[in-house]
Amino acid sequence: MTPLPVTIIGGYLGAGKTTFINRLLNHRELPARTAVLVNDFGEINIDETLIRSRSPEGTIIGLSNGCICCSITDDLSAAFEQLRDRSLKHIILETSGVAEPEKVRAQCHYPGFYPRSCIVMVDAVTHSSTAHNKYVGDLARAQVQQAGLIIITKNGLNPQFRLPILKPSLSADDKNLVRKVLAWQDSSNAINADAGSGDSPIMTNLHHSLASFTSRTWHQTDRLTRNELAHKLDSLSEQTQRVKGWVKLDEGIVQVSRVDKHLRVDLVPAESIPPPFFGLVYISYEKPLEQDGAH
Repeated sequence: MTPLPVTIIGGYLGAGKTTFINRLLNHRELPARTAVLVNDFGEINIDETLIRSRSPEGTIIGLSNGCICCSITDDLSAAFEQLRDRSLKHIILETSGVAEPEKVRAQCHYPGFYPRSCIVMVDAVTHSSTAHNKYVGDLARAQVQQAGLIIITKNGLNPQFRLPILKPSLSADDKNLVRKVLAWQDSSNAINADAGSGDSPIMTNLHHSLASFTSRTWHQTDRLTRNELAHKLDSLSEQTQRVKGWVKLDEGIVQVSRVDKHLRVDLVPAESIPPPFFGLVYISYEKPLEQDGAH
């Protein structure tokens, strides 16, 4: 049996992974029998909901409340087992925004599967500041270093952005982006006699961050005004890296997306399917306790 290829879509929180996967799912050249695995770090898998709303007939499996590269690896193995006998042609795996691509790639060396490519999305607006953050910068830089192919998003908001590393890269504005991504195969992941046997490549033991990440969920009970929502978001600490969800305002339902300090609030059309919950998911990093003196 030929191993089933897995395309990994990674990148830091808010880099545009879900937006790109929706673009993939609506492209005519995507293999018809493609399944999507969506790993969301939060308790509620908002990314899965956004993808499912664009592909209601597709095979979509959510992996929530943890990261597949460390805390919920068994969930990924179970998902592969669930997909094994479905006569699929291709799997797209969206990682959480705090995942290391190399660790996810290793998890995809599962019997009957192999990691065909590892695509990492990079936000042209926020990447530089994130990469220089004392607590999460190591992770952001590692994600770029471990990519097979990089897609740079939001170029129009920062056209001068350049990565300080030589890697194959594409712009999210490329009209032929999906075709190029579907044709891409990481040079280190070509199929060989051992593909899909369960053997994992040699990995570098990277201690990528001084910070750990946490997620909490606010469940909305009372309708808010837009000013009340703005105040709620403005009061968050700098450690909050990502906010997403749906909120009921006086003017209607809005979808909220905040990446670092960059906020987007979009009114949901009245005819849309109601969201699965009202509230917000916050993903933050925790600063480690300061050590006194040298050890």
